[in-house]
Amino acid sequence: MNRLPHQPQAGETLADEAYDLLLWADRLTTEELTYLMGLAGRTSGPMFLEEALSEGKIADETVTALIGDVWSSAEFPDRHLDHDTWRWMFDVAGFTVDGKQAQRPTEPITLYRGSVPERRTDWSWTRDIRVAEKFAAGSPGRPPSRVWVCVVPPTAMLAVNTGRNEDEIVVDTRGLQITEYVR
Repeated sequence: MNRLPHQPQAGETLADEAYDLLLWADRLTTEELTYLMGLAGRTSGPMFLEEALSEGKIADETVTALIGDVWSSAEFPDRHLDHDTWRWMFDVAGFTVDGKQAQRPTEPITLYRGSVPERRTDWSWTRDIRVAEKFAAGSPGRPPSRVWVCVVPPTAMLAVNTGRNEDEIVVDTRGLQITEYVR
């Protein structure tokens, strides 16, 4: 990491220090950016990835390796960056499965999402109806909601993340027909 010497200021948090290091770096490897995001905390990942990419501090391969995990680790990733920024970063990454470029599916897939009606167009979806039902049941910080269903064309699928036992597929929902799932 090519950076200026950093002297932590009084009251500065690890997240602040990590952000300062990010700003001062000329170029970052995947491992270095991962380290800085780890210092800052999982909800800082989207901002760190966007900053590093927009400032030309990382290679496209770093975006490919990290975007799926950054998306999945951030609580409510749709709220950290706008959809246009996410579209741009996923476009740079290409279609990924668990941080590796992969062939995009060739056929539409039926996917599910558990959420409140006003968040049904957010981008985290799953092939597993049980996962969607779990999210729809609510939890601390998440009110009970509904299960939504959508037949998603391959072009709208951005990434697959199989960690966390959620079989998550990140979907650009722009223009898609989303309906309430009825058993």
